[in-house]
Amino acid sequence: MKRNWKWLPATSLAVIFATTQAGGAAEIRLQLKGGGFEITGELYSYDGVNYVVNSPAFGKMTIDGRRFDCLGDNCPKRPVSFAPTAIGSVKGNIKIAGSAAIGDVLMPNLIEAFAKRASLDAARAVGNDPRDLTLQLKTRAGRQVASLQLSRYGSTASFNQLEEGTTEIAMSSRRITEAEVTKLAAAGLGNMLQPTHEHVLALEGLIVIVGPDSAAVSISVDNVAKIFSGEITDWVQLGLPPGPINVYAPAEGSVSLNMFDSLVLKPRKLKITAKATRTDSDEQQSNLIANDPLGIGFVGIADQHNTKALNLQSACGLITRPTRFAMKTEEYPLTRRLYLYSPGRPKAPLARQLLTFSLSDDAQEIVAESDFIDQTPEALTFKDQGARIAFALNAAEEDFDITAMRSLLTDISQSLRLTTTLRFESGSFRLDTKASRDIDRLAELLKTPDYEGKQVLLIGFADSVGAYGSNLSLSQRRADTVAAALKDAGYEAEVETKGYSELAPVACNDTTKSRQFNRRVEVWVK
Repeated sequence: MKRNWKWLPATSLAVIFATTQAGGAAEIRLQLKGGGFEITGELYSYDGVNYVVNSPAFGKMTIDGRRFDCLGDNCPKRPVSFAPTAIGSVKGNIKIAGSAAIGDVLMPNLIEAFAKRASLDAARAVGNDPRDLTLQLKTRAGRQVASLQLSRYGSTASFNQLEEGTTEIAMSSRRITEAEVTKLAAAGLGNMLQPTHEHVLALEGLIVIVGPDSAAVSISVDNVAKIFSGEITDWVQLGLPPGPINVYAPAEGSVSLNMFDSLVLKPRKLKITAKATRTDSDEQQSNLIANDPLGIGFVGIADQHNTKALNLQSACGLITRPTRFAMKTEEYPLTRRLYLYSPGRPKAPLARQLLTFSLSDDAQEIVAESDFIDQTPEALTFKDQGARIAFALNAAEEDFDITAMRSLLTDISQSLRLTTTLRFESGSFRLDTKASRDIDRLAELLKTPDYEGKQVLLIGFADSVGAYGSNLSLSQRRADTVAAALKDAGYEAEVETKGYSELAPVACNDTTKSRQFNRRVEVWVK
């Protein structure tokens, strides 16, 4: 039943909403604008508008922040989810469902690292269906204290299980769809696009490989699709020395094949050619191609070994090198985000503990060790951005300003670019869920001795939709938004902000999906 809190006498409010700090979360005080009504409670989350506080009398409550002032030092200045806590005592049984891209390797590794942090051992047990895996957490004496069941039936299945209440955490290799958001909201799980519900765990990238002596250097994504679907069958069709193209591909059901299918083939309504030689692993494929001068395949970046990775060319001519840096900035075309979704703060303590650990900076080491792309910031010189700058100098006249371009080159030519690239929700100045967490990582990095005394430059960009002048204002405002978020995150040093409209795109502006990568703020350090 919905309660109308204004009917309650003011003297009762302190008793109803008084609470103690739990698990290290901050306690906040919310006062009705104009006074006469106060709410005190443990901060559960804040999405930029609504506060969610935890009351011992009524549980989780949503408070409209437009009608209240937050008082005190613990008030959030930007969207936050639940506060990180130490792992502490581990017990209970939980279920985690979703994509094999996360559940096959990364999540089991994270759970084992989580167990080790709690001084426990993790034993794996595969179910009758190999997609079911249970990790039993035991004390050193062999006593079982917790059980985590992994159900790896795909991203779509995980959202169905969230709706049914049969899983605490959903693993997804794609972002939740609008239809799924609506369905889960109707089930009472809240807005799954809030930072409290949607969590970017890691990034994943594929590289296209050929033999070390191949004449190929760069290839368009369209031609990659045509090769693997059997439309292009000879290297001469690409302007290279003639010879039949030997296509290698992973076996059906593999994570690499599913990713390649979703990023390259399905958007073009194509399928893998029946003539492809199927391999049992990325490593096996890499070894075969290393000894086949006419071969081509795709593997995770960790399995390049003795092959050559090809640069990828987009439809508009932008060439991107297959590097971890380009994947971290999400500018390499065969990169995707891997997500965890939860209905806000999970009710089960074990699920809360695991989610907190999985999203921590410590867990990024496990991400990298598991051959995924971690989100720890790295730096790259201006020289390594050459292909992108050359492409920008060839932009169409209506999307180009030579004076502004010279100014941009002056700003960045003696600087290092960080992989941290902040992106925004469509049509807004609101940082997306990945950027909200990246702000914290960036603030901590910039406070280290390595960056002391260095000038930080935040450069905003826009896509090419709309007038150049309007996009210039948009790009400047985005840079200012990031500067304010950095300050809220505790970085007190002055930063410089500039907007450069639609100059220097990192993706084509020909589709809705690619344009989103150009609506960004880059971080450069002089």
